[in-house]
Amino acid sequence: MRQKFLYFLKTHPRFLSFCWSCAKVFLRVASVFVRVRPRTVLFSSFGGRGFNDSPRAIYDEMCRRSFFDGFELIWAFDDPKKFDLPRGKAVKIDTPAFFRALLYSRIWVGNSEIDRGIGINANRHLRVETWHGTPLKCIGGEEKQNSILAKKRVRGKTDKTTIRCAQSEYDREIFMRVFDAAEEAFLMCDLPRNDTLTRDADARGARVRAALGIPEDKRVILYMPTYREYLVDEKKRHYITPPITEEKWRAALSEDFVVLVRAHYAVSAAMNLDRDGLFIDVSDHPDINDLYTAADILLSDYSSAFVDYSILERPMLCFAYDLAVYEEKRGLYLDLHSTLPCPICEDEDEVLACIREMDVEAYCARSREFRMRFAPRAGNAVNAVTDEIEKRLLS
Repeated sequence: MRQKFLYFLKTHPRFLSFCWSCAKVFLRVASVFVRVRPRTVLFSSFGGRGFNDSPRAIYDEMCRRSFFDGFELIWAFDDPKKFDLPRGKAVKIDTPAFFRALLYSRIWVGNSEIDRGIGINANRHLRVETWHGTPLKCIGGEEKQNSILAKKRVRGKTDKTTIRCAQSEYDREIFMRVFDAAEEAFLMCDLPRNDTLTRDADARGARVRAALGIPEDKRVILYMPTYREYLVDEKKRHYITPPITEEKWRAALSEDFVVLVRAHYAVSAAMNLDRDGLFIDVSDHPDINDLYTAADILLSDYSSAFVDYSILERPMLCFAYDLAVYEEKRGLYLDLHSTLPCPICEDEDEVLACIREMDVEAYCARSREFRMRFAPRAGNAVNAVTDEIEKRLLS
């Protein structure tokens, strides 16, 4: 029922806009009666779907620092029973308890509009917006179609107070535009979640491969297609069906490779691939960096995963089987052929040929060049963000 209701809202933008306006008025009135607790932090990752990503990295750092001793740490989840918190408490997102916590928490830490897109303009809250990757695809109302936000933007007041993260000048320029954010609001520090990719990646990857039962003599391909918001099944769920002929992939790869399949978090109906030794479904694995470090090759399409994975300076491939359709319906900021450090394969035969004939050293060199353009600062983001939070609280 909830999924159908959310789909109804997404496909009826005027009704959704009305609901947002009502919610904004209600919360502003409610805020008059709710006192902010100065030592309270509210976290959310991917709209309550996970206990992970950059908000988790900041949470862990707060738990380590004596400065935050005595702070109340609250997490918002779709299903609070799924997660065990080392410290703090959980609330169910989009409930009265969540919105009450939103109003009384001094600090909000999220990676995707923690205020649920309502746009509460309250100076009494310190917002930390890490976002969740450098955008290759259009975002924030700049989508071409099939989005509730794809409409003519009306610029609001420039946001100078939210603490925001950027991986490079490229994504900062996009975020400044789509979030009406001031340049000085950004920390040019990469994303807190990526810090661990710069430390002991090989050893971590070996542990992850062992935990997944991957033989030591196998090379690992991590397949991470992004979702297509215009692909919705009869149950109003997002799905994805890449043109993969399983028998062909087994014949070409099963002797030497394992393929980890990671569906996008917004995809409810994942790919219909037999998990038979070649393909392993890791969509529910809690830490994407585990999977990055375990992989020898990244295979994706229009995802920011290319930028994050480039920190490891390993080979990447692009399987853009629906490039023309995706450009028409969603839109891309960059020309993939001239930007990505790898071939743009539009059918599975090209993908398999590139994997089998790969010059690993050459691909790694191209990934290093790509990393220096889009993620040159990775390694110390969580300290930069948490230091800035402390500074703001003390000022």
